[in-house]
Amino acid sequence: WVRQGKESPNRFMPFIMMSGAADTDNVEKARDGGASEFLAKPFSAQTVCNRVLEVVDFPRQFVATREYFGPDRHRKSDPKCPHDRRRISEKDATIVYSSDRVRRPRNDGDVFLFRLPNKLKEKVGGLGMSPPGELPLRHLQAADQHLQRKGLEFHDWALGYLATLSSICERALQQSVDQRARHFKNINLLAHELRGQGGTFGYPIITNVGEMLYKMTQAPCPTEDRAVKVIKAHIDTMRSVFRDKITGDGGEIGIQLMQDLKRAIRKYTFDEPRAEAAAAEAKAEQKNRGVERIVAPPPRSGSDD
Repeated sequence: WVRQGKESPNRFMPFIMMSGAADTDNVEKARDGGASEFLAKPFSAQTVCNRVLEVVDFPRQFVATREYFGPDRHRKSDPKCPHDRRRISEKDATIVYSSDRVRRPRNDGDVFLFRLPNKLKEKVGGLGMSPPGELPLRHLQAADQHLQRKGLEFHDWALGYLATLSSICERALQQSVDQRARHFKNINLLAHELRGQGGTFGYPIITNVGEMLYKMTQAPCPTEDRAVKVIKAHIDTMRSVFRDKITGDGGEIGIQLMQDLKRAIRKYTFDEPRAEAAAAEAKAEQKNRGVERIVAPPPRSGSDD
């Protein structure tokens, strides 16, 4: 709407997309939708500040083609890119100096480049930010303190998410394998929230485990009982992080937790299926032997005379 809507108050407004879903597909969708920058969670107050100042001090020029309108999607030339995504020189484009009327080229291959005054920087300069391009330290400190307070709330609602995840696992086990897809979708959504928020509030291990859980529950994914056991192993690991208040990388304890989780994943992903297959094979062999005993003729007694 900001870029394309006729009611948009400013189609040239810088737009920073902030998301925990920093997969390549999502980043490209944000870029193609006209986002100026993409900031992946987790992030710090300083990271947000740096990215905001970047779009203020060094705004990307806007480009209009028949298929796209928004900030230049490439910072440098790349001959492998499609024509409408290649960085265009002034000699190959029409230069536009006004934002009053935004229109797109009529012909394929035509490009409009917008050369506009940096009004946002002028406004920021009028807010007493000194020196230009920097944010007063007190503002960063206040933002960090706010994140710390939110970190206490994160502990509580994250535990609530883990309780919900456990409940979903139990409901999934009560249904047949082919009816569990919606449960795994809900697990995936909660894992997305945990991976995006953990590192922001001082729990990077939660982000790492949440990322692992998010990837393994993306559709299509296995939904049999062993997959539920793997999910429970992720939940147990995250509960341990909060129970023992393991912040940062956790040191030796954090390393041990991740090793235990990977060991559980290997067990439920590889060892258990092999054990089940071996047990089934042994059972079948035992059954076959029983059949042989039934159909085999009884031994003859006495001589052949």
